[in-house]
Amino acid sequence: MRDGTVELSLGHKINIKRIKSKANGVYPSQILDILDDEIIIVSGPLHKRNIVLLNKDEIVEVSYIIEDKGKYFFRAKVLDRDNSKIYRLKLKRISDVNRVQLRRFYRLEVDVPVKKEFVIEEDGKRRIIEENCRSQNISGGGIKLYSNYEHKIGDQVLCSFFINNHQIVATGKVVRIEEVDIFYYKYGIGVKFVELNEEDRDRIISFIFHKQRELRNKGLI
Repeated sequence: MRDGTVELSLGHKINIKRIKSKANGVYPSQILDILDDEIIIVSGPLHKRNIVLLNKDEIVEVSYIIEDKGKYFFRAKVLDRDNSKIYRLKLKRISDVNRVQLRRFYRLEVDVPVKKEFVIEEDGKRRIIEENCRSQNISGGGIKLYSNYEHKIGDQVLCSFFINNHQIVATGKVVRIEEVDIFYYKYGIGVKFVELNEEDRDRIISFIFHKQRELRNKGLI
């Protein structure tokens, strides 16, 4: 199954959520077959080793994770149910595939050099100030920087940094300010991205997923 850059394959782990049932739980399942771009065969969901019987024509939500990309979901209709030998369902996708946006705001603690530019006015003249900062953490929605300039809430800044040798340039707004007690810097500022190319946002999110996987493999998270 392919929808844009989103692809499901045989054996892919998924979750099935009941929408209009009183027992509206979320149950693990797996892709058994892909008939076309809309119809899939999945293993019937189980709960505590008990079969969860879904009804024909029932509407469910299917969610899954694509590594290094994020979590996706779509709605599907139960076309058929077969529980004669192996409990399985035939589902038809009835909505677009959407990405869960919450993951873009997961903040990864990472130290990268960031060039910050902002405009100040002195004696009626505008002047661009450049400062070399370091990041404390980063997400698809913003970045926290160590800085020596005493910003104000609402200040607009231009941030540029590199992710996997690719330069990211983003316009942001200062939304938090705190004094810090670390070498070389006086302030920690939270910057929310207000202008960021979506391809660059995806690069940041993929970078975060990659680092998370490395930390999990090392047993650090």
